Amino acid sequence: MSASVTLIAQDWEAAFRHLFREATEELVLVSPFIGSEPVEVLCEEVSRRNLTTTLTIRCVANFSPPHLLSGSVDSSALLKLTTACPRTQVFHLGGLHAKVYIADRKAALITSANFTLGGWRRNRELGLRLEDPPLVAETYHWAQALWRVSTPLTEDDLSRLSQLSATVSPVRRTQEEKATEEAVQEVLVRARLQSLQEEGIQGFRPSPQWSENRIFATTILYLLRANGPMTTQELHPLIQALHPELCDDTVERIIDGVRFGKRWKHMVRNAQQYLKRLGKIAYDPHTRRWALVGKPPGHKLRK
Repeated sequence: MSASVTLIAQDWEAAFRHLFREATEELVLVSPFIGSEPVEVLCEEVSRRNLTTTLTIRCVANFSPPHLLSGSVDSSALLKLTTACPRTQVFHLGGLHAKVYIADRKAALITSANFTLGGWRRNRELGLRLEDPPLVAETYHWAQALWRVSTPLTEDDLSRLSQLSATVSPVRRTQEEKATEEAVQEVLVRARLQSLQEEGIQGFRPSPQWSENRIFATTILYLLRANGPMTTQELHPLIQALHPELCDDTVERIIDGVRFGKRWKHMVRNAQQYLKRLGKIAYDPHTRRWALVGKPPGHKLRK
């Protein structure tokens, strides 16, 4: 293994602290689970080095109700991080499992370790530290594509999620907890729709339906770039994993009392047609697969 790629099998806390010290402009944290102790260490490091107003932190985590309400992702800790470091951006992405950490686009950790006390000290983790510029750049571009398809959360969103997670009953699956899960989903959906409205054309206020179309369209492009041509049936589970709050199988599209299937799948179909009209994707009736238009030859094809 070259000097620019190092295998790490132990002492993950030291590896993370080292990465923190290398970040002077930007720190990227991609981890489904976030714990209070590592966040506290990061806050102390930012303060000690007087980076409070200059360091940009981008954090992608999985705030889906089961994770949030079980304490696997600590929204209150991230709320404190946004206070300690105002240039912090927090994103939600359902189905997230990767753990990737990048400092100033110069060094990166790709590991099994979550950004939690268990990942730092208790669990047996394995990963790589990258310093090779092309590899780090490719890793950064992967993370960048990830947060662009994620849901940005404001301080108000994090505050509301913290309040909701504090109300969870110790008895699982109670009626009260089900209501709390639904409230968490509402916060995440509203946050996503709000972010897309802010991206709208100046002077034009898009409707919620237009915003949902943007969510699904952006996600379809992201998945086709990552996986190559795919059928609609192959896209569906991947889209649902990324946006479980929007892909509710209990909600059907009903017109004049007639059921037309799952509402979210109808929205995916609308997004596909929207992208087709824009000339961004094309449909092959022989393979029944959608593909990006103008994708360079040699792109990996799905079998």
